[in-house]
Order: sequence, then structure tokens, then C-alpha cells
Amino acid sequence: FHRTATAAEWNGKPIDVQLVSAATATDIGDTIELRWSDNWNPKQKRTLVLSYELATGSHLGSFLAVTSETFFSDPDSWNPRLLAPKGIFGTGGVAPKKWNLSVRVPSGFLIDASGSTAKKSGSHGETVYSFSQKAEDFAPFAAGGKYTEKEVRADGERILFWTLHPVDSQAAQNAANSISRRAHYYENEYGKAGKEGNTIRMLECVIPTQNFGCGALPQTIFVHQAWIARGLKDEEFYDDVNFELAYTWFGGVSRVRFDESPLPMDALAPYAGWEAKANEEGGAARNARIRWLLGDFDKHATQCKDKIILPRPAGSQGCSYSGAWSKSGLFFFALEDKIGRKEFHAALKNMIQYRRARDMSIEDLISSIETESHQQQGPFVRQWLKDPGIPSEFRARYSGNAAPAENSSLNSNTKETQP
Repeated sequence: FHRTATAAEWNGKPIDVQLVSAATATDIGDTIELRWSDNWNPKQKRTLVLSYELATGSHLGSFLAVTSETFFSDPDSWNPRLLAPKGIFGTGGVAPKKWNLSVRVPSGFLIDASGSTAKKSGSHGETVYSFSQKAEDFAPFAAGGKYTEKEVRADGERILFWTLHPVDSQAAQNAANSISRRAHYYENEYGKAGKEGNTIRMLECVIPTQNFGCGALPQTIFVHQAWIARGLKDEEFYDDVNFELAYTWFGGVSRVRFDESPLPMDALAPYAGWEAKANEEGGAARNARIRWLLGDFDKHATQCKDKIILPRPAGSQGCSYSGAWSKSGLFFFALEDKIGRKEFHAALKNMIQYRRARDMSIEDLISSIETESHQQQGPFVRQWLKDPGIPSEFRARYSGNAAPAENSSLNSNTKETQP
């Protein structure tokens, strides 16, 4: 999106705003500098007001999307953040322990946001929703629209359908039953989810996109209009929403810093979705998924001269990006083989719960799997990430229908398949 009309007030008086550095691939936000003539004495309270306008197209953007009926703003992408002054003695820039996020929308809009709902007030055709934010809450986000709400209960889960038109009761119940089963699976494997216990929202996404699904926020899934138009009955619909639900754990409980090296860690949610579906289907479903990922990796590797290595730098797209996604998923399945499924899932659970409301990194993953397996895993991880191909032993394991070895290891002398 594009930010315009940036202005600042200091105790009710306008002050100059100067752009210091523009957003880059590794720093998604512009840096501005504010200067004022009077001194700011320690412990003296001042009021700083920043105002700006955000413009976005009707397409699904990277961080913000708006139509006349709905909107969403991705976490940690649109809100201003105070930076500490430069120098070894510079302090500040830390978010307050408690603050309020207020969202003003036309009357009739339903709003979901980070934090907990504190109050709601309305006047002159508008409604203001206030959400109390704490330091341990997820990065700020907000989403909503001119929705009607349908509440469905399923096996202890509260599923809220927010759609532009009422949905069929039986279709909603069937969808809720499926979502509830997957939510229970994720919770059993990876621990407690988010702020509202067992509430999951399904928001109609009216923004056209050719990408997979419409995305997700913690305990919130955007449902494409096509699924709703077809009555929430397609098998692909169930696959989409159950897949996106994994983001509540791997993104909602703990999150990846996209201004550092998002891959392979950002592929944990897809891995969880693939693994859960394979577990439900049983039989050779897991092997089939891995062979599909191998084929996808090979397809992109042959079409791209760039080496496919991980971690993937922030903002790095290029022809090797899709191959890096497939390799990231294969890497997690390889870790599952290496230390065992039960142990690997326990390591993931311990990692995201320990890092709750904080960032998670590849170093956190290595530490957690080493703790769970009681073995050093650094060499295994480095070989998978730094070699541009896929280890031949792993390929051989999934070339046929044989079940994977529960605690296999990589042969460090094997020759890698080059892209």
C-alpha cells in the first residue's frame, strides 16, 4: 500500500516530518524523523499524534487490502513504531505494557483485532471498537466488514461465520465440524492457541486473488467468495480452511520475522497443514505429499539457475523462491524422520509455546529439537539448508512406497542433486 499525507502534532502543535529512509526489502517501513525546538524533560508527559492516509488497490495486497465492504491490515505492517535514538546510550522504542487500539468504521461493520475487546460506542452513523493491547499480545492487526454473523458450536469449538449474506445452517454446521476436528488435532499436537480460547472466525474475503486461499490471521480465516457461493461444500474448501487454520499456531502463537529470514520457518504452518491432512487420510498419504513436494522442487530447480539454499533472505523473490518453499516443507518432514514424529511435534510445541507472542527463528528450532532428541542436530540442519539440492538418501527413501525410517540420518558424503 501507499502512505500519503503524513503529519505530526506535538502537544497540539504541528511539527516537521522528514523522511530519513524509505522502505526496503529488508525493512518494510519508512523511517521518518521528527524535530521539535523545546526540550523534553525526563518523566514529562507529552502527546504525539501521527496521522497518515493509506491507499490500496482492490487486489489482495501484501499488508493491507480494502474494499467498500471489507478490509484487513496484516500484523505489524501499518502501525507506527517509535525507534530508539542512535548511539550506545539511546533508549526507548519499546512498546508500552498496555495500550488501546481503536477502530472507527461505518455502523453495521463487525471488527476483529489483536488484543481483547474493551468497549464499543457509536454515533453519527459510525461505530468505534476499542481493543486493549498488552505486551504479550500479537502484533497489531484489524479486519472487518459489513458482515452478518452466524455462530455454530462443534465439539467445544465456537465457530463464527462472518459473511455478506447468511449462510446455509447445515453447510455451516458441516464446516464447523471439520474445522473443530482439525483445531483439536493442532491443539493436541502443538498446545493452546490464542487469546479467545476456542473461538475461530471465518471471514468472507471479497478481494479477488489467484493465490492459495485468501490468507489468515490468528484464530481468523479468510474464506474466498467462490467457496461461499458454492455452499461451503467443496472438498477443496475444507482443505483450504483447515490448512489456513495452522497459521493460528505457527504465526499466531509465535511468529516469523519477515524482515530477517522468513524461510524455512514460515513454512511451518504449511507443514502442519500437510502433516495433519496426511494423518487424517492415513495410508500412503504422507509419502504422496512428500513425493509431490520433491516433484515441485525439481520442477522449479530445473527452471532456475539460482541455487536454492536456506535460510531465505527477506524480500528475496527471484526464480528460486518457489523451490525454497518446497525445500522448506521437505526439510521439516526430514526432521520428523530424523528424530521421530512424536519428538518433532513436541519440539515444535515447546518452541512456539515458549516463544509465545514473540518471534521464532531457526536457532529456536535447533535448540528445541536438540533438547527433545538429546542429540546435536546442527550438522544435519546445516547440510539440509546450505546444500542447494535434496539429500540423495531422503530421495531414495521416498522414491517408492516404503515407509520412512523413524530415526534415519543423512549421509554427509552423498552427492547432492544440483538444480
